Order: sequence, then C-alpha cells, then structure tokens
Amino acid sequence: MPPKILLLGGDADHNLGDQAILSSMCQELRRLHPDAELNVVSADASRSERYADANILRPGLAGLPGQCVAAARSDLVLVGGGGLFQDDDSLIKMPYWAARCLLMRLLCRRVVGYALGVGPLRAASSRFFARLAFACMEHVTVRDPHAQRVAQPVTGKTVEVIPDPAILVEPTTAEATRRWLNEQGVAVDDKPLIGVAVRRWFPPGNRIIPQRVAAKFAPLSASPGRRSGPLIDALATVLSQVIEHHGAKILLLPTYNAEHEGDDRLCLDIQNRLPSGAARVLHIDDPALYKGVTGQLSLLLGGRMHPTIFAAGMATSIVGLAYNPKFHGFFELLGIPDRVMDVEAFVRQGRTEELAALIEQALNDGEKLGQSSAVLREQVHAFNRSLVA
Repeated sequence: MPPKILLLGGDADHNLGDQAILSSMCQELRRLHPDAELNVVSADASRSERYADANILRPGLAGLPGQCVAAARSDLVLVGGGGLFQDDDSLIKMPYWAARCLLMRLLCRRVVGYALGVGPLRAASSRFFARLAFACMEHVTVRDPHAQRVAQPVTGKTVEVIPDPAILVEPTTAEATRRWLNEQGVAVDDKPLIGVAVRRWFPPGNRIIPQRVAAKFAPLSASPGRRSGPLIDALATVLSQVIEHHGAKILLLPTYNAEHEGDDRLCLDIQNRLPSGAARVLHIDDPALYKGVTGQLSLLLGGRMHPTIFAAGMATSIVGLAYNPKFHGFFELLGIPDRVMDVEAFVRQGRTEELAALIEQALNDGEKLGQSSAVLREQVHAFNRSLVA
C-alpha cells in the first residue's frame, strides 16, 4: 500500500525557506513513492498546493481535528525540517512543539524528527520540553553539527546529522534564469553581481510572546529602520565599499516578507542608502527561481539561512551574517567555518572592515562548494530512502 505521511513544519505560508523545505520534502517523497498520500499543514492552500503537491490541512485549533485524523491514518509523521526547536524567538516555542509531538505520538506509531534546527535552548524549561519531544520520536535527526551538539545532551537517542532538505531544490535552468533577470532589468555581464539576503536585527532578549503574534498587536513601523538602523548603516558602509572597489551590482533578495519579519522593507531601506542605480530589490516567491538566481551571482552575503543554502548548492561563493548558531553549523558542514560572522558582533563592534575583508577574500578565492553540496545532497537522499523503504 502507498504510505500515508503527515508533515509538520514551519511557516511555509510566508517564508521562502520553509516553502523550499516543504517542496523538496514532498518532491523527494513523491519520487520514492509516486502514489504516497501526503498531508501538510498550511494557512494558504493555494500557495502550498503550488509547491507541495499534497493534501492541505488547516492550522491552529480550527484545524486540529483534521490534523488528528490525518495523524491517526498515517504510517509516518515527519516533524521538520527547519528551525523549530529553539527559544531565541519565544519561551513558549518548545512547549508548543513538545505538545504537538506528544499528540502525534499518541495517534501515530512512527514520529521522526527530520533535519531539525535545534538551538539555542538557553532556558531549562526549553531543554525539558525538547527532551519530551525527542522522547516521542523514533529517530532524531538534525541539520548540522551545532544542532547535534545542542540536541544530544537532552536525549538518550543517537542524534544523526541530516542536512537541510532545501539543498535538494532543483533550480530553474541558467537560460530561463538569465531571461527572467533580463526582464527585471538586470544584465548578467562581467561586473560582479553580489546578492544580499538579510533579516532585521535588534538586541536579543527572552520573550514569552512570539514576534509573529506580538506584531499583530504592535505592528512594525513602515520601515524596519526603527529597530534595525545600526544594521542598515553598517551594511550600507560595507556594500558601498564593494561597489566602489569592484564596480559591483547589488541584488537585494528578501525571503520573509510577513509583517513580523519585513525583509522587503529592510531591503528597500538598504537600497536607499546605496549609490543611485547600484542596487535592486528583487521579489522572488519561487524557491526554484531563487536558487537559479543565486547561481548567477559572484557571491551571496547571507543573513538568511536558505538563500545561503541555495547559493552553496549552486557552487556560488558565500559569506554568512549569522543571527543564529545554525549558520555556523552549515558553514562547518561545508568546510568553510571562517566565512561567517555573528550579526550582533558586526553591529555592536562595528566590524565593517572585517566583513568587507571576508567578502573580498571570498570573491578572490571562489570556493569550490559544488563537491561539498553534492555530498550533502546524497546524505539527504540516503536518509529519505531509509524512511520509506
């Protein structure tokens, strides 16, 4: 009989990275079992159907009965991928996911943690609930060595590293990508083309209410500069240097444009701080096209995780601006741990010259990431085969 599989993941309705995870997981499962019954949870059925090729279940309390029925009928529940197990956004995130994992385990015999992002888990309560969630799982897999170091102390199970499944996204062809870029007024010529994908930054702190909930009651201002002004200033300084030294073109590539994140507004603020005509903001909602665009870049400065994964998969040089330890874990997997800087240190310590030097080094070195990415893709393929064998 074709397997019945329920996938529980992140915010695929607004986050391009979560869309990439979901679509690659579904495509891979379809490749292994074309007749598999796949169920995913989403608030935006039309968007999810476009990328997931699965039955769409409603989220939240209204959708809980349908989720329970699907879990009870399923042969397998996959929790992940993505950064689900952490407390840097809210202290209620781990209790929430522990409760979901426990409910799924009561309804389905097999629950597997799939390429989970784990950490930070600073609070004792977060580590307790992570232990409970892992106890409900048949297998615990995380997406990088840093996540493994955080997860292993809170479970007696062996924690395996399975890279983020978004690395499996198939890009649009180079010809189709160049044609699309030309339609946007971006010529791929001899000048360096630098991609920038960043998120808002502000001093971290323990919160009970998640940002996406808080934003509904206290919406962000029209510009994220109210809280991210120092980041905008520092990035404008670095990118202006790159433009001056290399005659580079800057493509600002937002990926999470929901109210509580506002990548698109942040990119517009950065564009307005750069020399006229030197930068463009491109809105891309298709993971395959986004990955194709990263393949046309000379370098990507990644302050978002999944644009960085896309670029590495296209053998494009990358420099990371990390808001979370997951960046260090991914760059460790690639064998270039020195090509990432913490955004807090960048802003607070004014390390603009150091970031500019990293970009300069990456442009000159042209790391060969294709082989490393191929190894990571095969690891994901092998694990997927073992899941549904």
